[in-house]
Amino acid sequence: MLPERIERARDLCAQWVRDGHTTALSVCVARRGVIVLHEAFGQLRAESDAPPLATNSLFPISSCTKPITATLAMQLVEDGLLGLNRPARDYLPELSAAGSDEILVHHLLTHTSGYVWYDEEPIATYTPQQLRDGLDPPPCPETQHPMSHAFLHLFYDAPLAATPGTQMIYADLNYQFLGEIVRRLSGRRIWELARERIFAPLGMDDSFFIVPESEMERVVIRPPDAPLAAPVSPLYQGIDSRQMQEAPYASNGVFSTPLDMARFGQCFLKQGSYGRSRLLSRASVAAMTRDQIPGVPARFLGQHIPIASWGYGWAVESPAKWKYYNGSLWPLGTFNHGGGGGAMLWVDREHEIVGVYFEACRRFTEKLEMLWNADRFQNVITAAMED
Repeated sequence: MLPERIERARDLCAQWVRDGHTTALSVCVARRGVIVLHEAFGQLRAESDAPPLATNSLFPISSCTKPITATLAMQLVEDGLLGLNRPARDYLPELSAAGSDEILVHHLLTHTSGYVWYDEEPIATYTPQQLRDGLDPPPCPETQHPMSHAFLHLFYDAPLAATPGTQMIYADLNYQFLGEIVRRLSGRRIWELARERIFAPLGMDDSFFIVPESEMERVVIRPPDAPLAAPVSPLYQGIDSRQMQEAPYASNGVFSTPLDMARFGQCFLKQGSYGRSRLLSRASVAAMTRDQIPGVPARFLGQHIPIASWGYGWAVESPAKWKYYNGSLWPLGTFNHGGGGGAMLWVDREHEIVGVYFEACRRFTEKLEMLWNADRFQNVITAAMED
């Protein structure tokens, strides 16, 4: 890779922190398994006397959790315990909305179940009413976390906004349900299963569904006025809150570092293997990283995207454009996932690049689109490829 381009990427990161775009930014880039950039910029917290950000500081990776949960699900597929084309109700009989009998596990993985999220109707009014009415879930299973248990019981009867398979509507609910399927079929706590089958084999020692108290001081805390920092409901007390550090949400609950997530991405670049460990078969990686819903349109934060191009746990680069989302120099077929609050992991198969960009995003549009610099960083990195 061109050294001057890598230096340009480093200088931009430092400048974005100096200019106040973000208080914390950490990146890791590797090509062909060799790290070419791994640095941290800014401070661990917003206070002027806060310690500097370290490369092993912990970020909430939010929806970058989804490829991890999808990996657990695909491991169960390989074990013969889970069927992708089987109804989700076979595993979650509590699903009771009209039309939910047509939802397959495939639909949960590709966000084509018909469930909605964020500010879209009818979920926008549904959740607050449920919380106002009070919720008295049945006793929490031993292998479940009370927060996840309460969350699931809020939404088992959530209504659908589209017929399953007809639209991709990005919704955390799909992966919360998927995580519960993983828990039931494995008989294991999801955070323990992830540690055993993903984090430990890849050497992801700084990745947690539940952040231990001993590691709390390493968590990045963004300014209190930053998007997602403030509490919004009893089940979400802010992206950096201790509550989120303790809630192993299958859709958005992991805290990690850029280096750890680069290891995860490298495993997919190497078709499921890393060192002496094999997490997934080549067949599973191929299935996860190709467009599983060709021709299906997407709906996201009020946008209509004519081609969703989504795999199992990954977005797959296509000619369609998602506003503010990704670098315009990526080759088609590059797969990636972003996370609310400023996390991004991408794998460029053509150029054999794995990139991770974590920032504490300070600005959103009125439509909740992140005004971050991940796309600009990605373009500089892709342009640094020399051969």
